[in-house]
Amino acid sequence: MVRVEACSIGKLYGGVLVLDQVSVAFQPGLLTSLLGPSGSGKTTLLRVIGGFVAPDEGEIRFNGEDVTSVPLWRRNVGMVFQSYALFPHMTVEQNVVFGLNRRGVRGEAARKETARALEMVRLTGLERRRPKELSGGQQQRVALARAIVTNPRVLLLDEPLSALDRRLRQDMQIELRRIQRESGLTTVFVTHDQEEALTLSDSVAILDRGKIVQEGTPGAIYERPRTRFAASFLGDANFFTGRATQGGVETAAGLILTGYALPPIGTSATIAVRPEKMKIFGARSADFETSDENKIQAVVAEIVYAGAVSTILLKSADGGQIKVLTQNREMSLAAPGECVSLAWSAAHSVVIED
Repeated sequence: MVRVEACSIGKLYGGVLVLDQVSVAFQPGLLTSLLGPSGSGKTTLLRVIGGFVAPDEGEIRFNGEDVTSVPLWRRNVGMVFQSYALFPHMTVEQNVVFGLNRRGVRGEAARKETARALEMVRLTGLERRRPKELSGGQQQRVALARAIVTNPRVLLLDEPLSALDRRLRQDMQIELRRIQRESGLTTVFVTHDQEEALTLSDSVAILDRGKIVQEGTPGAIYERPRTRFAASFLGDANFFTGRATQGGVETAAGLILTGYALPPIGTSATIAVRPEKMKIFGARSADFETSDENKIQAVVAEIVYAGAVSTILLKSADGGQIKVLTQNREMSLAAPGECVSLAWSAAHSVVIED
């Protein structure tokens, strides 16, 4: 297993700073997602790790060894591109064995390794088909088999699921996670899809404008985002800004209590609350009186039904929008225009950098 380190990586394209002193470590045998919007630098960082792009400054290290100047064909990395990049005139077997042949592995040894890779991605029996005869999910598996058949030191995945429809994408997330765990490869996965990052990753690094704004386990970042960008990009959040007081923040919507450390009393402070952490009560509900520490009033603006869940959009007393995510276990507690009460625990009021 290989520990990969990007150390103070900088990269300019046409005078635009794409990567700004990026430093991040990818732990051996784990899958780390690089998550961010278009133009954040995540694909450029992936290509720098693989040797497809040379950085303007900084180092890439594999197990402590500086490989920055090592050409890509000597780094022994496996790469799966967004478009899969399969050879259309070759069969599945020929596509997968191609990398082995380039490395001088032929004959029975190559056949055994190819069969092993195809078995891992569950494509045994489809060796003679060509890419056009496969579904999108099967093509993606061929690309994965081709990437892992050479026993690479590191596996790099550049949004490999983006071309699939939603249901197939969800199925392939599970399969990709299984394949990664069985192979034990240190894996770097580029995505702009927050659900994908939460589902697949052991660790997540969020990029914004060429910088890593937060990294950690998906659960740690989701439950304790450090910035407004991290809170809103990995998941969704309601924000309340006001002045710090003893134990909370005084906002136009009311006093918001928190269990987290606050800046000095009287200074500006912002709190983030995840929509699913909030509970909604009818204006006269007796349960509201014995509910969690934070309690505010709001008016229902719209209800967005999505099958198992609904998103309720509300207007607070200061005119700000609040989102509440509820499970559809029963008939709706509210209707547009109705005044309701919201409650949540102080433990779910996270103080963030604005």
